[in-house]
Formats: sequence, C-alpha cells, structure tokens
Amino acid sequence: MTATSPDQPATGPNYHYLGLPEARAILTRASEETYANLVTTLAAAGGNGAMMCVHGGVGLGKTFAVNLHLDELAPTRTVRIKLSSSKIQALREALYKKLDLPGKAPASSTRCETAIKEALSETPRVLVVDEAQWLDTRAFEFIRELWDDEDTCLAVVLVGAENCYQKIKNRPALDSRILVWQRYKPLTPTEILSLIPQYHPLWANVPADDILWIDDLACHGNFRQWAKITYLLHEATTTPPHPSYSRDLIRALFSRIDPTQRHTD
Repeated sequence: MTATSPDQPATGPNYHYLGLPEARAILTRASEETYANLVTTLAAAGGNGAMMCVHGGVGLGKTFAVNLHLDELAPTRTVRIKLSSSKIQALREALYKKLDLPGKAPASSTRCETAIKEALSETPRVLVVDEAQWLDTRAFEFIRELWDDEDTCLAVVLVGAENCYQKIKNRPALDSRILVWQRYKPLTPTEILSLIPQYHPLWANVPADDILWIDDLACHGNFRQWAKITYLLHEATTTPPHPSYSRDLIRALFSRIDPTQRHTD
C-alpha cells in the first residue's frame, strides 16, 4: 500500500479491496521500493523504458502499489491489462481495445499485431500486465517482441503471483530483458503495528495486542485479509444495533472468513 501522506485518503480511482469506505493508502517499505523501481524502469533507455517484474503471494498489495504509483508517474500513458485467459489472442484483443483502436480487433494475427505496434510507436507507453503468471509462452514472447521493436517506446511492468518468477525464468529471452525484480512478502508484526492503525479509522484506537492477535489468527501480514476483516467490521458497526469494537465482535467476524486462511483461537 502507498500514499503521499498516511493522514489523507487516496485520491482518484478506489483501488481498495471491495471499495472499502474510508480506507487509506499506506506507505510500506515494499511500496516505497516499487516506486523507486518504477522510476528506474520508466527512465531507462533514455526514457524509452525497460521491463520489470513484481511478484509474490496474493493479497500483498503488488497491484495496488503499481497502479497507485503509476497514477502519479505516468497517469496518461499507462495501459493496464488483466487477463483471464493465457492465450495470445486474448492478449492481442485486450491490447487492441485498451489502445482505443477502431472497431474490433482484426481476426488476422498479423494485422492485429501490426496495428498494436503502430499505436505503441506513436507515443511512449507503460504496459502493466496483471496476473502475468497466467500467460503462455506465445503471450510472453509477444510482450517481449513489443518491447524489443525498435519503433515502440514501451516500458513493461509484469505483476504476478509467486510462480510468475519461475515462469519468466523458464524463458531465457524474456528473463534476460527484465531490468528490475521485486518480490513482495507478508508484512512483519512491527509493520502491522505501525500501518494498520493508519489504514482505517476503525483500528486507530484498538490496542496493539488486539491488532497482533487479529493478524496472528486471521491476516498473517496479508493486506487483503486485513481488508476483508476491516470491511466486515465496518459493515457490522454501521448496521443496527451499531456494536462497538470488541474481541467478541471480531471472533464473530472470524466465523465468516474462510477457516483455511486462519489459525484457531
């Protein structure tokens, strides 16, 4: 998570899980590193851009940090792709649409790829591919080809789960072109105590022992797990009879979370 100030809510699109009301974007060491890595990646090759990969377990804030930082660093030239299919055709069609090219993507792969490359040669772009671990070999190679093309001016940010690292490492041509790697890890207990009270007003006055107890039982340093319990707590406290925070209330909310994601009390 990231923000220019922990005392202010994030502006612009609400990237918070489930659009959580009153959630703040919090500066973490990982998101600070992401910001620095994006600056390096965008400035490389005389401003043409390089390739970077952000990988790690789900729910750790990778996509959130990349999106929020790029809203500041490249607000008008970032192209975001999130695929549900690994096939090259899905990637081509998504890129064609995101680049606002006319009509539907041509059925001919050659025509479609030519149109995409021409669009990417007109102005500098930052291509963010989320869930990159799902891409197959041809899709990965197409991204590499787009970046390699001498007429395009393209920075590429691949964001994926932990196995994204190995999938790229298994493709030496792509691997050799990644300038910056960053792995996200769960927040430490020290980070949890520092960040969670800033993350949402509901936690501002909760005892430190309770925050560590919640993290140990249900969240395990995972921001998305914290977003889930915060969302449920917000729902509970804003619905009649408007109960206030208590461990008993949190225990009741634990029962609504997937038990495979938490320890037992």
